Amino acid sequence: MIFHIVFTLFVMSFSIYLIIKKVKAQSILLFAGLVLMFYSYITGLNTQFLNEKQSTNSAILDMFAYIRHTLAKDLSTLGLTIMCGAGFAKYMDMIGASTRMVMLLTRPLKSLNAPYIVCALGFSICMILSLAIQSASALATLTMVTIFPILRRLGVSALAAASVVASGHLLDIGPAAATSLVVSKYADISIEQLFVEHQLPVYAFCGVFATIAHYFWQKHLDKKDKSTDIYIEEEQKNENIAPKYYVLLPILPLFFILFFSQYGIYKLGIKIKIDIVTAMLLSFFIAMCCEFIRYKNYKEVAASIQIFFDGMGRMFAITVTLISAAKVFAYGITCTGLIDAFTSLVSSLGLSASVVTLGVSIIIILLSFATGSGVAIVYSFAPIIPQFANAINADALTMLHSMQNAASLGRLLSPVAAVIIIVSSLANVNAFKLVKRNSLPVFVAIIVSMLSIIFI
Repeated sequence: MIFHIVFTLFVMSFSIYLIIKKVKAQSILLFAGLVLMFYSYITGLNTQFLNEKQSTNSAILDMFAYIRHTLAKDLSTLGLTIMCGAGFAKYMDMIGASTRMVMLLTRPLKSLNAPYIVCALGFSICMILSLAIQSASALATLTMVTIFPILRRLGVSALAAASVVASGHLLDIGPAAATSLVVSKYADISIEQLFVEHQLPVYAFCGVFATIAHYFWQKHLDKKDKSTDIYIEEEQKNENIAPKYYVLLPILPLFFILFFSQYGIYKLGIKIKIDIVTAMLLSFFIAMCCEFIRYKNYKEVAASIQIFFDGMGRMFAITVTLISAAKVFAYGITCTGLIDAFTSLVSSLGLSASVVTLGVSIIIILLSFATGSGVAIVYSFAPIIPQFANAINADALTMLHSMQNAASLGRLLSPVAAVIIIVSSLANVNAFKLVKRNSLPVFVAIIVSMLSIIFI
């Protein structure tokens, strides 16, 4: 059994190494999963990968059939939800609704003349915006042309202003976040319940403490560095400024999901239910109607539906395939008996659920830091968490939520993360120095997140 564990750990470690080296994650996870399944077959650890009804009557072919079944299942359930969310987000960006929301929320900052208070408030606004703008890179790109110039005009250094923008998407949160959907699925909890009862309280606590940390940390480092960089404002092109009422469009899906739930009309005895995909499609239809009112050109508005579908297709290629590949990888790990062995070890050591959750979170932070992306890490480990949590009498939701937040925060400490690369490039600052500026607020958020999830 020891050799089986060593072999599995070797395959896992080598796979993580290749992902860190920027080898395509889907290929690595699929291949590693197949290797582990084949190993479990030739060693007799597992000789049946599908039930009798689904089986091809060949164990070797069943390995590939398992991939097909996983893809088909993900595409029709979780994958469709993620794809619709991406399509809606892309459409909001195209019609200028996301830009209008950012402009509205950042307007009060222009009237203040307290640089580091504005710096802290700017971070808080970014966190609010991230509830509607799920992509960290998209949010950073938008706020680099709004919040960043305001802070620079007030005398805040480029690094401090860039840190506020880069860390503004502090945690993945909300019904449209892909990792939230994964947590909801494996924790067996509704997405609205996860959002309202678990994510929002933790998000609020992390936001308050991270905002305070930003205020003192950026002020301290600007004073220490004695920054003398001069800000030369570039002319901004507002090519697609949407009407003011468009500010409501990005939050429509969240509104519908909460309104048609136990937190809305259920309290009035009206049992109308709505799922995330339906909420997205309804919101998209309303947005298209607004576009027709705006332009009165039915051909252009009809053609704009392609933007929605393009967003869906891109998300399938990037995220849905990654989820399926991660499931295959996780199933391979399960087939070799590593999860059973690890749970037995934890049980024999008598470690508490809180200690185990803390240990898992630290591992996720390190992996997210190394890869620059928390998404692949969450997708890879989420499928095995419920089984592991059940074996050690721990709460799967607590472990999954901790893992989700750890992955989000670890990304902000990585100089190779997409959002860090984008912001450092646009702000013309060093990525490693930007990560240093993120460090204290992120570490504060890590501590607050862990304590909040475990004890609240």
